[in-house]
Amino acid sequence: MSADDDEPYVRKKKPDPDTEIDITPMIDVTFQLLIFFMVTSTMQGNPPAEIPKSMSGGSIEMAKVINIVIKPPVSATVDPVIEIDKKPLTLEELRARINDAAGAATQGIDLMIMADRAVPNRFTGEIEAMIAEIPGVTYHFAVQDRR
Repeated sequence: MSADDDEPYVRKKKPDPDTEIDITPMIDVTFQLLIFFMVTSTMQGNPPAEIPKSMSGGSIEMAKVINIVIKPPVSATVDPVIEIDKKPLTLEELRARINDAAGAATQGIDLMIMADRAVPNRFTGEIEAMIAEIPGVTYHFAVQDRR
């Protein structure tokens, strides 16, 4: 007897089966579907959109708009300056002027608020809240393009 006979029998392991998935057919089918849908679909443009008319840029409609210009304060303790037609106004004078204009107009009035970048947000908010209380008034904020 040889020494090899005393060792227990060990079964040889089978090699692992090939577990890789071939995705080439799936890619082929995907491209065929993509081409099919591209060929059979009809191209349509975007539906026409109703874009509101601009209230700035020198349009004819500007004649009906009251321009409110808010200039920045000279110091932190002073309120910004409100102007209509280059005439300074207080908040109460502004309220009275807008009330008079809204009462005289049958179709309401449009306001364009042009505030400098340095005007505090709380101040424009006060003006906006005051204007919102007056019936028949529509207001817009003007924006200056950056250069």
